[in-house]
Amino acid sequence: MNEAFLHYLWQFQQFDKSNLQTISGEKISVLKTGILNTNAGPDFTNARLQINEIEWVGNVEIHIKSSDWQLHKHQNNEAYNNVILHVVWENDQAITRQDGSLIPTLELKTITDIQIFNKYQHLVDNQAVIPCKEQFLKVSDLSKFAILDKVLAKRLQQKAQIVEQLFEQNNGDWEETAYQLLARNFGFKLNSETFLRLAQNLPLKVLQKHRDNITQIEAMLFGQAGLIDKCDEYSEKLSQEYDFFAAKFSLKTNQLSRHEWKFLRTRPANFPTIRIAQLAKLITQQQSFFSLFTQTNSIEDLRNALKIEQSIYWQEHYNFGKVVSKKLVGLGKDSINNILINTVIPLLACYSEKIDNQELMARCVSFLEALPAEENHITEMWEGLGMKIKTAFDSQASIELYNNFCTQKCCLQCNVGIEILKK
Repeated sequence: MNEAFLHYLWQFQQFDKSNLQTISGEKISVLKTGILNTNAGPDFTNARLQINEIEWVGNVEIHIKSSDWQLHKHQNNEAYNNVILHVVWENDQAITRQDGSLIPTLELKTITDIQIFNKYQHLVDNQAVIPCKEQFLKVSDLSKFAILDKVLAKRLQQKAQIVEQLFEQNNGDWEETAYQLLARNFGFKLNSETFLRLAQNLPLKVLQKHRDNITQIEAMLFGQAGLIDKCDEYSEKLSQEYDFFAAKFSLKTNQLSRHEWKFLRTRPANFPTIRIAQLAKLITQQQSFFSLFTQTNSIEDLRNALKIEQSIYWQEHYNFGKVVSKKLVGLGKDSINNILINTVIPLLACYSEKIDNQELMARCVSFLEALPAEENHITEMWEGLGMKIKTAFDSQASIELYNNFCTQKCCLQCNVGIEILKK
């Protein structure tokens, strides 16, 4: 038995309510269960109950044993003086408020069907990566849609918080934040953190002073990345340019090293050298990343803005002095979609919260619904269970559901798990 299960019982009133009474025999009518409190204080706030003939408005506290009230030292906390009902699995001790008044207590173990708890234990104890795998096909589409909506909102909020951290580190500069977020996602997981450090060590405002010259932009980016190998005429030129700009802008103290970049187990088209060249080209073509990402209403317009080809040298080389047998193309459709999902959407979500603009948040959702679903082992698992994963909305939600609900066995917070327990 645990308190999370008792929260579920109370929230959804999964017990016999035909003759609901306190331990002392007072009749209880539940008018409103209250709102589950995830912060400090009583478990459910703003509940409404009728006890005998008196209507009460206040909080509900839940414990496995009534004596847990003292174990948790609630008797010393004024926040619990407004508790109007103590809901427990087992009553083993009378509990009073600080003023000595007795707190009405409801004991659940005598009025709860033990089969509900057995179903819950089966969910959390089985070893399947998705606990409800056996029952998933029998769950209604309504519950599935409801949980996807819920977890997507949570995922957008979490991503917005990451952007907000960057925003605060940049002292409220949205342009640098958009640039750093974009650079981070040019690393595509394998080099994401190294790309972020590169962007943080080489501010966009420095690069924008020379955005009309692709060679100078590449010189600063490749030089600051520590990736210039002087082995041909072009690399020699970049090295000279970087030395000049490094002295001008005091860059070398934060210069990265080649060993920090990952090249292994990746195709030449995904080498960090190619991605840096593509980022360089994008910097020369866009005056403001923040305006592009927050003011563009069409997903197709965003796609077109991100359709770039790197400079001629990097169409013919995958590393300095290393010639390719086949021309390297620019950003592909999948890469652009990835950037839209992991750069534009989180930035929009964060900005919409900052300025309290629900229209921008709605645009996040519409963009996700317009983008194709990602393909990975998580989405494949859900599709194997009959879940329809058609758009990025579906894939992002299913990833969140798996990572932060299924693997954490949070079945009592999931609409699917709740429906299974109610059957």
